[in-house]
Amino acid sequence: MNFCPTYPRACLLLAAMALVGITPLPLPAQSPAAQPAPAARWRVRLAALTPKGRIKFITSAKVTAWTPTGHITLQTPNKIINLTTRELLSLHRSNGATLNTKKTPSAWWLHLRTGDVLAGNPMGSRGGKLAFHSRIFGDITVPLDDVAGLSRKRNTPLLIGITHDHLQFINGDKLSGAMLRFLPQAVQWQSTLGTITIPLTRMEGINLAQTLAPPIYHGPQIRITCAGGTVVTASAVTWRRQTLILTAPALPPMTCGVNLISKVDIIGGDITWLTDITPQRYVQIPYVGTPWRLQKNMNCIGQALRADGRIFRHGLGTHTTATLAYNLVNQYTSLTFIPAMDQSSRPWGAGTVTVQADGKPIYTSSLLKAGDVLQPVLLPVKHVKILTFIIKGINAFGVRGRVDLLNAALLK
Repeated sequence: MNFCPTYPRACLLLAAMALVGITPLPLPAQSPAAQPAPAARWRVRLAALTPKGRIKFITSAKVTAWTPTGHITLQTPNKIINLTTRELLSLHRSNGATLNTKKTPSAWWLHLRTGDVLAGNPMGSRGGKLAFHSRIFGDITVPLDDVAGLSRKRNTPLLIGITHDHLQFINGDKLSGAMLRFLPQAVQWQSTLGTITIPLTRMEGINLAQTLAPPIYHGPQIRITCAGGTVVTASAVTWRRQTLILTAPALPPMTCGVNLISKVDIIGGDITWLTDITPQRYVQIPYVGTPWRLQKNMNCIGQALRADGRIFRHGLGTHTTATLAYNLVNQYTSLTFIPAMDQSSRPWGAGTVTVQADGKPIYTSSLLKAGDVLQPVLLPVKHVKILTFIIKGINAFGVRGRVDLLNAALLK
């Protein structure tokens, strides 16, 4: 008879029970030891270009350290890489961020003047600060001067440059006035109706006046996108193993688990996406009365940037008969982008892309047809003040002339 080496007494007892015809109850299964969460792995874009104008990247890496002074250590299967914040363009989570969906979903989205958005619930205000419970960062306080508004939906557009605070009610009514104070479940409001208290349950959104962002950042900014849609911009981070601490001018130090982060973008480093720069001018001349907006990271009809059977995460979506101009103010040395005609332009889409530097043409693409992707363009723009893209159509009426400027970026 073979006895169990781990539990010899239990094995002897089972053997004796079998001899007398007693059927033992099954032993409870041992619960496996809790497994630690796997370390986050990232696809890393570097703030550097290949000789052919492509953005350099690392397929998979772990972040082992990121200091408040901007020093980063990446671990790849082959080597350790040391960088600074300026030398990084973006990190995209390759093994998925996680968020406990069993928690009560947030009722509100907090919009800051910096453009950041946090999911959670307002808890009241005191001493010129809003107490807010963030789903990602827990309880925080935010100066009311830095709050642009609150909305029940993530992508609700806020009113910019307004002179009075505005309330949007769930039934569609609106009320202009002044927000005096946030209460845990209500807002104290002053208007032509006098001073009144309005329950949050009746509101769809709150817009506070003077919502333009102040110039509070110096040097590169670190934009953190978390699972669930929260976005916070930090001036510095401390990254230790599975914990991230964010330092932001408008917020107190905030801590969250790395497993909650889905993306990190660097703004103002050695490479800047054109999507992070506000154009000086955008004009699109419609043929039949339908104007087409300039879209960020989408094609001109609001769909994913798709060309040559691939989806691109970054780029600008525009339409033929468009002019797009940027004021570079001598800040950059090189421009890179990939000209493409979006696949959604089939079957008639066709056009060309011309780039001008201070009014002089420096590049004109070959003819783009539906789904076409050309080779990356790398152009010198040192000392250029005004950079202009001219999108021309070939077919009559510019039918479906949906041009994409993929991975468009400027290098310092």
